[in-house]
Amino acid sequence: MPTLNEIVKEVSKHSGVAEDEIRKKIEEKQVELSGLVSAEGAAYIVARELGVNLLKETKRQLKIKNIVSGMRSVDVIGRVANISEKRDFEKRGRSGSVVNLTIGDDTGTIRLSLWNDEIGIADDLKEGDIVRVTGGYTKVDSRGNPELRLGRMGRLEKIENIHISLPDIKDIKTTFETIKRKNIADFKEGERNEVRACIVNIFKKNLFFEICPQCELRLEKKDNSLICKEHGNVQPKYAVVISCVIDDGTGNIRAVLFRDVAEKLLGLSSKELKDLVEKDGVENLFDKIDLLGKEFIFRGRVKRNHFTDRLEFVVNDIEEIDMNNEIENLFSLVEKIKKLV
Repeated sequence: MPTLNEIVKEVSKHSGVAEDEIRKKIEEKQVELSGLVSAEGAAYIVARELGVNLLKETKRQLKIKNIVSGMRSVDVIGRVANISEKRDFEKRGRSGSVVNLTIGDDTGTIRLSLWNDEIGIADDLKEGDIVRVTGGYTKVDSRGNPELRLGRMGRLEKIENIHISLPDIKDIKTTFETIKRKNIADFKEGERNEVRACIVNIFKKNLFFEICPQCELRLEKKDNSLICKEHGNVQPKYAVVISCVIDDGTGNIRAVLFRDVAEKLLGLSSKELKDLVEKDGVENLFDKIDLLGKEFIFRGRVKRNHFTDRLEFVVNDIEEIDMNNEIENLFSLVEKIKKLV
């Protein structure tokens, strides 16, 4: 897989856009997709938007961590970690069915949704099987994560005797599907962790970004207008992003909270926050909502910011401290230690 620098140089070469401008677009794309994709994954989307098809030119197999929403002609190999029960539904007067597969490799997991006539493909599959998806595409699921689909051009096949190293199903579930309480000092890239930590700094710039009121994707600025690629010139909604530093006593890390998670932290909707900022300014907002020194339970995924080469924590859930639960967890830990000594 090409490095980020190699991708940027390749896109600049074929598009004529300066490398610094491409890096800026990659950062903006990560914000648009709620920080849930790697910089390399965002670079593939930026490349496609600039008319450069890196997937076609490199002819390389994608790693799951680099799959992002909006991709076409996705080719990926993974191990089946989970197969859901068939779910029947009715939407807009039409009935249908869906089966969701979770597939994983050594970099992460992704949900593959099979719809209606596609469901039969899963009949011969079981957890642990290795599968190949060719010609698939991705879209955003209800939690803002990329979801893999087959569509008319995609294929899903079980493969055997393939010379590729994949983690076994237990390792995939342990590494990528299980949220573990860990100290910040022990965080590793790619983990889904929970930490009890204190907010020690808040970055007060770039508190909002513009999104489409219909599809809620980030808008682009063109000729002093805000444009949605699907819905054209629209009146924007505003989504919240909070960037802060959290510390648990063993270390600290930059944490990023998007949309509803950021609203939950601040206790206000994006519209209420926008109105307050326009009325009183950002400084007065954080004087009223004093979060410094407050402790929370943060849950999310550890990723590396390839521009700063530092780990960051993308938070997808937050809750206030429940001392009864914390005491129970402490007693459980003490009992485990007693059994080991």
